[in-house]
Amino acid sequence: MKYIHNNLIIDHDKAYAHVSDLALLRGYGVFDFFRLVGLQPLFFDDHLERFYNSASQLRLTCPVSKEELKALILKIISINKIQNSGIRMVLTGGESPNGYSIGNPTLFVINEPINPLPENHFTEGIKLITHEYLRDIPEVKTINYLMGIYNLPKIHEQGATDQLYHWNGKISELTRSNFFIVDQNGTIATPGNGILKGINRAHVLQIAKPKYDVEEQDVHLDELKNCKEAFITGTTKKVMPVRQVDDIVIGNGTLGKVTSDLQKLFEIHIEEHLKEN
Repeated sequence: MKYIHNNLIIDHDKAYAHVSDLALLRGYGVFDFFRLVGLQPLFFDDHLERFYNSASQLRLTCPVSKEELKALILKIISINKIQNSGIRMVLTGGESPNGYSIGNPTLFVINEPINPLPENHFTEGIKLITHEYLRDIPEVKTINYLMGIYNLPKIHEQGATDQLYHWNGKISELTRSNFFIVDQNGTIATPGNGILKGINRAHVLQIAKPKYDVEEQDVHLDELKNCKEAFITGTTKKVMPVRQVDDIVIGNGTLGKVTSDLQKLFEIHIEEHLKEN
């Protein structure tokens, strides 16, 4: 299998970061991840754009241009030929001269298999638990997932799939997904500030707005008790219903009509996008 290291295509077992790299010493770096449908990248340009924006906000300079990286990624896809896999782009803080200052960033691109999520997550919904936490620089897709990984035992012990972050009662996001609710009037609401604005989130908003009232606004924990539906969006989650948060059953605890409709619309949207790109 081939990976990318800076501007080179290499064997996967030759991809290493230096021991003094800030990604290792301080957890400083950015990444992005997108999936392939067959061998075709999904929302490729959107993910590249966010990757370079994240790098810029952390003052990291990618060793290759956006156009060069796109060409390299298409090349390893054609070499590896891993159907329905994922592409993970990682830009490290670089080899630091003192263990704290930014060095020359190192780029890795990994082509990895994706394990399909259980079908009942899409048809029956998932359970979440809440956790009060405010991420550092939330609008940047950094490699810091400490709290999500640290709380995995707690999440699993409570029969949940993930945790829903909030701060002073205001909901932000999940560890790797965006969050939406549907109120009793059928209005879709999703947090608009203090979050990482997901690529799938943007596309779901695009398909929802012509048909539904959609608000990007503050969403509070106490709204969960009265909302009709809730769902999440993400690269592998697509549009996934939420049936329960902590002890709160969302709606009647089953897949809601709006969520189901958006699932269908999103699959159509994906098909159309792939035909055009």
